[in-house]
Amino acid sequence: MSTMTSITSDVPILAYAAVSVALPILTFLGFYLWVTPNSLKDSRRRHLPPGPRGLPFLGNYLELSKPDTFRYHVQDWARQYGEIFYTKVGGSDYIWLNSPRLVKELMDKRSAIYSSRPPTPLAGDVASAGRRQLFMAYGPAYRVVRRIAHSLLNITISTSYQPIQDLESKQLMYDLLHDPENFYDHNRRYSSSVVVTATYGHRIPNWNAEIVKNIYSVVNNLQNFASPGMWMVDTFPELQILPQWMLGNWRTFGQKCFEHDSPIYLKLWRNLKQEVDQDRANPCFARDFYLSDPGKQGVDELQAAYQTGGLVEAGSETTSAYQNSFILMMLRNPAVAKKAQEEIDRVVGSERLPTWEDEKDLPYLRATIKELLRTRPPNKIGIQHSTTEDDWFEGYFIPKGTVVFLNWWSINHDPTHWDEPEKFMPERYLNHPLPAASYLNTADPNDRDHFSYGAGRRVCPGVHLAEKSLFLNIARVLWGFDLSKKVDENGVVVEPEAGMMPGWMTIPLPFACEIRVRSEEKARLIEGAWGEVKKGLEADGDIPARYYRS
Repeated sequence: MSTMTSITSDVPILAYAAVSVALPILTFLGFYLWVTPNSLKDSRRRHLPPGPRGLPFLGNYLELSKPDTFRYHVQDWARQYGEIFYTKVGGSDYIWLNSPRLVKELMDKRSAIYSSRPPTPLAGDVASAGRRQLFMAYGPAYRVVRRIAHSLLNITISTSYQPIQDLESKQLMYDLLHDPENFYDHNRRYSSSVVVTATYGHRIPNWNAEIVKNIYSVVNNLQNFASPGMWMVDTFPELQILPQWMLGNWRTFGQKCFEHDSPIYLKLWRNLKQEVDQDRANPCFARDFYLSDPGKQGVDELQAAYQTGGLVEAGSETTSAYQNSFILMMLRNPAVAKKAQEEIDRVVGSERLPTWEDEKDLPYLRATIKELLRTRPPNKIGIQHSTTEDDWFEGYFIPKGTVVFLNWWSINHDPTHWDEPEKFMPERYLNHPLPAASYLNTADPNDRDHFSYGAGRRVCPGVHLAEKSLFLNIARVLWGFDLSKKVDENGVVVEPEAGMMPGWMTIPLPFACEIRVRSEEKARLIEGAWGEVKKGLEADGDIPARYYRS
């Protein structure tokens, strides 16, 4: 009798325990099925492109959450599955375009529905307050800011900045001559000064200037909150409804980034407005933007500050990263550097610095720059677009809200298109004599030189300014200096660091390099070129009005 009583008294306890275990599991499964599209709810999903199988809920998150190995996985999958493949992360669909043909067909020809961005609760909504163009969904607000960016960066206006690029390039040469050890930061000062001058009308005379430190602190924040996989909520946007402590207090972190970044950009914008109101602003994009009354375009003060600051943010690190990557590639490919120098010596000689007019006569140098852009795309993951409608392509279903990647690491390294793609071979581009911008809309997508400026309506608006800077500085560095690996005090060659900085951008880690002027004659020319320019600068190192476009 007592045994029966014991057994029956345990039943409620066991039932309670079972419910306690089962309820969270059932709740999680219900949530998973609710947020995760599947073929049971939509039979069209049986026609998604092929791709690697992933884990439940996580999908392919483990492979795609590490920026430094990301590109190797997607290249392997492209070789396995072909022009298009599918991956999944949580409830998000990812489709990868791995050939010029598919990029042309979808991102270019169907750009009306392939030009948005995926939701990013942390990076786009909180850390950027919805104001960064980089993360904005395609729509009326985005079209306004895109049009504003093009007004600064179109080919006509970009050409008018050449006197500024020439001046900053001459200081770069002088700095490399007198302080070659710090070449990495000299390149960063150059690129920041060009874009800040074009945007706000004031140059950056040295790397220790407060404005450049502030800009790079913002860029470092961007590196942290924009890296794929670093923040679960941007990888799984549907999880933003959960308490933030479950996801690393993402909202608090994003708010701290915003509270750091926004005052920097607001101060720059407000200083510019004050200069315009007092009739002492130099000609620049921000001045013209302010005088156009951005409020009439639906642009509030915070958007205006991020619109101008975002251009500086985008232009500062990308150009300098390429210039430093160029030096790294020349250390690893000295025969390329020697061949390019021989061409420059033949065309330019030793009695003047190279100029833009020399570009048409330097085909091997142009090809070297294209090869640099092919082998080192701007970021480690590719370009993300997002679809705004359901679509079908060649029998494959592409759902609305799909994250569609221009997989430039695969396209630029496709062995069926490029002979020995892992080698640095400028010769492959000798039949591409035009600037990269000229190939963006070529009728035959296989005629594009590379895909490192993107495609469709979100192609890089700074392509013209970047191309001009890269040509002038690379031509002048090779003209004036020999680049070689460092040798330590024991006579041992120091191999340059080949890795990249943490984060999502393709920025080389600082590395050692020996930079020596090629002759005393060239040293005198570099000294004289910068000395002549420096005499015409303002007392604080700023540029007088004659350098600016009217």
